[in-house]
Amino acid sequence: MVCALVALAPVQARADGIAIIGGSPRAIGRAGAATVGDDGGGALLINPAAMARRDSTRGQLGFAVIEDTVHWQSDAGDAPLASGQAGSRLVPLGAAIAAVDGWIIGAGVMTAAISDRSLPPPGETGGDLGASFDYRYIGIAGSYRRDTFTVGVARRIGDSLALGLSAGASLVSVTEHRRMWAGFGGRDTIGDPRNDVDLTLTATDLFAPSAVAGVMYAPDDAPIELGASVAWARTVRLDGTAAPFGNPPNGPAVVYTGSPHSSLEVRQPLTVRAGGRYVGEHVVAELDGDLWVAPAAAESTAWQVTGIRIVDSVSSEVNADIQKVPSRIAQHTHVALRTAVDAELIPGFLWATGGYAFSTLATPAARLSPSFGDLGGHTVGLGLETTAGGFTVTLGWSRTWSIPTRAPTKLQLDNPFAAGDAPVPAGVYGGSTDQLGILIEGELHHLGGP
Repeated sequence: MVCALVALAPVQARADGIAIIGGSPRAIGRAGAATVGDDGGGALLINPAAMARRDSTRGQLGFAVIEDTVHWQSDAGDAPLASGQAGSRLVPLGAAIAAVDGWIIGAGVMTAAISDRSLPPPGETGGDLGASFDYRYIGIAGSYRRDTFTVGVARRIGDSLALGLSAGASLVSVTEHRRMWAGFGGRDTIGDPRNDVDLTLTATDLFAPSAVAGVMYAPDDAPIELGASVAWARTVRLDGTAAPFGNPPNGPAVVYTGSPHSSLEVRQPLTVRAGGRYVGEHVVAELDGDLWVAPAAAESTAWQVTGIRIVDSVSSEVNADIQKVPSRIAQHTHVALRTAVDAELIPGFLWATGGYAFSTLATPAARLSPSFGDLGGHTVGLGLETTAGGFTVTLGWSRTWSIPTRAPTKLQLDNPFAAGDAPVPAGVYGGSTDQLGILIEGELHHLGGP
């Protein structure tokens, strides 16, 4: 039955932007509520203290199907609706947890954050594009992926308190397709596609460290559990390449002055989570709050580029080296509130799960883009969880409805000649997101728990 549901269910999904959001497929059907309730592999990134709830040896395998969808429509009266065309992405998780002399030790490999978006590229240009591709200067495509290996430890302090700590190392990769306008105001019409220049920038960080510290309080005389955690991640420092392509005939020429190189720094927010959980005989309910505190410098990022020069379309004596290309990655402080309820359907065998979450914009409204803008929105999750023979199978689905947003923009055409620039066209951002995940846990050996 589970396999059939996986095959038939919708497979659009996304993760919450480019911060470490972690968790496991178990949280999908609970709209992301996991600070207290997830005591498996997801706890390594959310709240490692929760692993102390059980002192059994267990392993987990799971995945989610991720597709990040965005819609954008120019304010121009004849503009069509532009929708994302990036394909689905598979997000795996594998983890093992065991008890050793009162310590609960866990290790896992997982995709901790992912975003992948692509709007239809304009291709070779010439003449007037009208409003069909007004987004081309805002951001055509962008992808961000963080694959993490993490280890953690938790320990009970007395009968009610548990502390936990985990550390991770991540492989981070970013790809961005940017189009800039390279002309001269007064001589050329600003935004004329005959002066467009395309760049693809790709870079990786092979070692991006992170850490999470957590606490959980579960008194024996009350059916409640409380948890909180703080997560830190070092600024991601990526190095890679830059490549121009698809430049129009009779437009600016692109020449190499050396081996093209690109680099990017993406500052990460400090994440604070807190939650409470009611554990009844037939009903379990959880309420969580997440806060991502981003530094002011995270509101804008830029690629540093060497080895590429733009030559003017009229005079070959006029040229400019591309040294800095503003990225569309932008973050600011944002919050999310999540609630989830588990209800027992068949005693000892089958539970139904449901959840709701609301999150605010993770991207400053003035820096929204189709490639990396995160609108937040309302999320509803549903799922099933069944346990038999030492195995637990969790299936979860959720949908997020983003709130349509329009705001004055700070983004520019980014003219490398700095001789005629302008804000990018204004428009309305929106979208919806579906997530589908499955997690299988096997309890290999029970060592006696609380």
